[in-house]
Amino acid sequence: MNQHEFEIALQQLLAHSLSSATFEEVKPVAEALLYSEFLPTAFSKLNALETRRLVFLLEKFSRYACSSVFRRTQLKAYSTNLSERFTSSNILQNTFATDPLAKKLGLDEDLNHLKSQLLSLQTRHHQQSFT
Repeated sequence: MNQHEFEIALQQLLAHSLSSATFEEVKPVAEALLYSEFLPTAFSKLNALETRRLVFLLEKFSRYACSSVFRRTQLKAYSTNLSERFTSSNILQNTFATDPLAKKLGLDEDLNHLKSQLLSLQTRHHQQSFT
């Protein structure tokens, strides 16, 4: 995957609710965020909801210990920079079974339905096959 392919996959993922995303849609983005040097470059073209989804993905995958400390720090810094646009008024209350991180970002959608599949991306074997 190259930067352009990453951008296309990311834009396609951000265009729809994360709760309806399939593993096949999330996997290339997750792999790129976890194991590559790619960062989104076209975020200025995103609307507010797509930007919140992007921040969610960046923060979510910055918490996966399978990537390097440098990469996790890079994703976290990038998400922090983007999330400065949001105020506490975006926080959702009483959204049943939504990821707390998603709620914090004003989303009522998440990737919980793909949790077991996404965890498979964290294995040492998977990391070696991606690089």
